[in-house]
Amino acid sequence: MEDLLWRILAFILAAVLIFLVPLFMFYDRMDDMSYNTAYQSVNEFAQISREIGEVNSYNYKKMIAKLNSTGLSYDVDIEHHKKLYMPVLDENGIETGEISCVYEGIYDGDIESKLETGYKMEAGDLFYIQVKNKTRTMAESLRSSLFGFAASEGSIFIRSGGMVHSSGE
Repeated sequence: MEDLLWRILAFILAAVLIFLVPLFMFYDRMDDMSYNTAYQSVNEFAQISREIGEVNSYNYKKMIAKLNSTGLSYDVDIEHHKKLYMPVLDENGIETGEISCVYEGIYDGDIESKLETGYKMEAGDLFYIQVKNKTRTMAESLRSSLFGFAASEGSIFIRSGGMVHSSGE
């Protein structure tokens, strides 16, 4: 009788493993493909924007379309740090003759409102884009339903950008 119980248990365990392991691997591969698609589209958008010195609606919508093709929802944060030259003041508020370089941050709302006409940047400015998935991936859902824990952060997080190479015209 004990031998029969072990055989039944072994059969159930084998059946579960035969279905779950390939399912986990399939969903992990889907996550990898979603990450690679998002990574490629975000880096392409950042590179083009830095090269031409402009963030325009065509390139932005193209990136969003590629992100949407993964089947996930994303938070997209855009930052532009405008390079400014400011005179250095002494403790009395008098200019010392020296100049310092500071960066003024401009963020999502201000940039997105100017996309249709093209948001212009100057050479030497800094441009960054950050993308993070809002919805859980299939692999995250399967893990949380089977193991009882959910990832607190999105599994897809991409940050790209750098110095703007040329001024927008």
